Amino acid sequence: MRVRRLLSGAASVLALALVGAASTTPLTLASAGSTALLSSSPTDASVRLAERPAVGDSEVTAEVVVDRSSSALRQEWIGVGAALTDASVTHLEGRPDLVSMLFGQEPGAIGLEWLRLPLSATDMSTTLWAWKSGKRGVRPSRPAREAIRFLRREVLRVAPGLQVTASAWTAPPAYKTNRSWFGGRLRGDRVKKYARFLVGQARWLTSHGVPLGSISLGNEPGHTSDYPTMAIGDRQLKRLARRVSGPLDALGVERWGLDHNWADLPRLDATGTAGLDAIALHCYEGAPGQAAGLGLPWLVTECTGTDDGPISTFAWDSKNLVVDAVAAGSTGLLMWNLALSPGWRGAFGGCWTCRGLVTVDGGTVRREAEFFALAHLRRAAPAGSHAAPVTTAGPLLATGFAGGPAGAGRVGVYGFSTSDQTQTVRVRTSDGALASVHEVGPYEIFSWVGQG
Repeated sequence: MRVRRLLSGAASVLALALVGAASTTPLTLASAGSTALLSSSPTDASVRLAERPAVGDSEVTAEVVVDRSSSALRQEWIGVGAALTDASVTHLEGRPDLVSMLFGQEPGAIGLEWLRLPLSATDMSTTLWAWKSGKRGVRPSRPAREAIRFLRREVLRVAPGLQVTASAWTAPPAYKTNRSWFGGRLRGDRVKKYARFLVGQARWLTSHGVPLGSISLGNEPGHTSDYPTMAIGDRQLKRLARRVSGPLDALGVERWGLDHNWADLPRLDATGTAGLDAIALHCYEGAPGQAAGLGLPWLVTECTGTDDGPISTFAWDSKNLVVDAVAAGSTGLLMWNLALSPGWRGAFGGCWTCRGLVTVDGGTVRREAEFFALAHLRRAAPAGSHAAPVTTAGPLLATGFAGGPAGAGRVGVYGFSTSDQTQTVRVRTSDGALASVHEVGPYEIFSWVGQG
């Protein structure tokens, strides 16, 4: 994993803590023709997922128009999520308040729909581990069991509809050219055996109550480092996809390919996409536009904030992970760690400045900028909705969604104000059925939902 580079300038200097109480007003749309807008400020702790009342439209300074016509709708959205690393298990286990904050449906929570489950140690681990293979088949080792136990007992109780995607940072050392946990490559004479290993992991998970929706062939297969990592060659990825395809189909588990950066997409020219259901991409190199026109659905499965400030995080995430990504066909967004402590460092290397969606510092919990970006995106785009074209006027970035579990009449907008001044924003549908005007503060993220 390479840490992304964020915006520079005065905005990035303002590293204010994103703490404060959530709005106590739930977002409910009981009647046809109703609308609501929530916003989050990067600087004002009292404005976090706060409802903004409608105002008069005599001084509108910005506008978002959503085309929700059936002929205009694009890719289906599968939802938002984050990774249950070893560090996240440590910080979340026995903390039902934090589990509800991340996975629950109440006001102030995100309502995460996906969880990314590592199948080996990562740079967020303090011990070296992978699953085991022996006479009893493929089975999780102790750290894997602890994460699965936490998932089943504490997370699924709050989010019974959660989907899991799994990915290994490395195979066990015996499968690798250097016989080490760190770096090295998958051995050519172990590809067939590793394919059986991946299928065995999926079979164990699905038979033990884990709602496994997908598995990747390996996390960042073009990257090796001083923490658990493993390179997988193009021909090996192609062989793995072919060998696991049938058995995973039988289990109802999708194969997500690449699991690396936008900049690594040219590898698909060599590996092809046979046997894959989707392409998983990371945000650390390249740009989302490089994924436009892929023959398979794609989504972002990893991105993290580091030591950047909330204004620059809101701006970067809104542009790259939401607006530009959805325009290029993205179908979902999963961030890196669910939870970390300040300055968390794994035992081996890797990212030492990564932050989780929440930062746990003793008895203090801080919801980070990424928490609010995902929370607003979740409100605008529940799983099952479709991307809808928008046009904007004024200092706004925005993307739209329509339909989904709530029915064809639902419309959602995720937006970000690029201005340092309060804007009076009108959001409406192009058919004229839904419209309302709200004030949005400087550099605020907002989510607007209409029903009718």
